[in-house]
Amino acid sequence: MKPLVLFDMDGTLLDSIPTIGESCNRALAENDLPQHPLSAYNGMVGNGMKKLIERACPAGSSEALIARVIAAYDRIYTEACHQKGTLYAGVPELLQKLQKQGVLTAVITNKPQLQAEALRESTFAGLLDDVWGQQEGLPLKPDPTLAKALIKSLDAVPAAYVGDSQVDIALGKNLGVPTILMTWGSRSAEELRQADSKAVLADNAAALEVLLTERLSWLQEEWEDCPKNKKREEKEPDDT
Repeated sequence: MKPLVLFDMDGTLLDSIPTIGESCNRALAENDLPQHPLSAYNGMVGNGMKKLIERACPAGSSEALIARVIAAYDRIYTEACHQKGTLYAGVPELLQKLQKQGVLTAVITNKPQLQAEALRESTFAGLLDDVWGQQEGLPLKPDPTLAKALIKSLDAVPAAYVGDSQVDIALGKNLGVPTILMTWGSRSAEELRQADSKAVLADNAAALEVLLTERLSWLQEEWEDCPKNKKREEKEPDDT
């Protein structure tokens, strides 16, 4: 089994707030609703498309109105996902290094699967082993159901989960996987510390690489020290 580093997408690998905010503002404008500064969307993202639109719409908006804005946003943002997005500095290089080391890399996101797949092709081409978004009938993060299914499908051992929000803190705990949080995303270091005083933070790709290297080295040592794996190695034929 190969080691796996599991990532969130928005605010972790992808600087998506400008595109999300612009798409949402267009959807609001189509429905004659007030728009928001792009920075305001930092506090609206993380819990899926429906929750984003509920937060963006005026308080007391009807379900019918919210549904119209969701439909408009889904159309506009899905189109935008087919355009190459902006990865944070150092992310492509880090993903390439992990792949060269034999480490699997995958994304678990609360985006609809169609949008996640579009971004995989337009922005992450060749950089990820898999990308899973929202699946019909399955709960969103921080419920671990989808993440566990992704890990099982790759026949991998999760070494770490990398995110940027309180949702990601909860998912890491639900998975029982060490979590690293990026502070360049939608939540500040202070907000993340308030959510978890023991949170492990990184503010750039180089810092993240150091933390992942430490975790992967520890995992390798654990694998080699495991009695079951020692027996397996002893049984392997000598090619000499």
